[in-house]
Amino acid sequence: MTISFAPLFGVLSLALGVGRKAAQIVARIVTLWINRRAAYRLAELDDRALKDIGLTRNDVESVLDLPFRQDPTVPLVLRRRARRQPPPPAVSMRLAARDGRAVEGRARDA
Repeated sequence: MTISFAPLFGVLSLALGVGRKAAQIVARIVTLWINRRAAYRLAELDDRALKDIGLTRNDVESVLDLPFRQDPTVPLVLRRRARRQPPPPAVSMRLAARDGRAVEGRARDA
């Protein structure tokens, strides 16, 4: 007589998988709630404090209009980063001959 535990292990692994997925969903909801509360706290700041952070009132109010399933802090970070990045440097090119001497004049059209 053989006793097989395969069905029991299958049910157990399924239950663990469902439990893990439920824990991930709950963790995501809690994270979204915490980040939304942080965005509401930012909305309570005055314009000067928001400017110190690198945001505007319009930035904060626009992310509060997002649906609950979207994290409001991600667009705020991206907007702040975009404002803080220096403009790209001007492109300059220096032509040199193979022997290292500077080349004067314009490049020939091919």
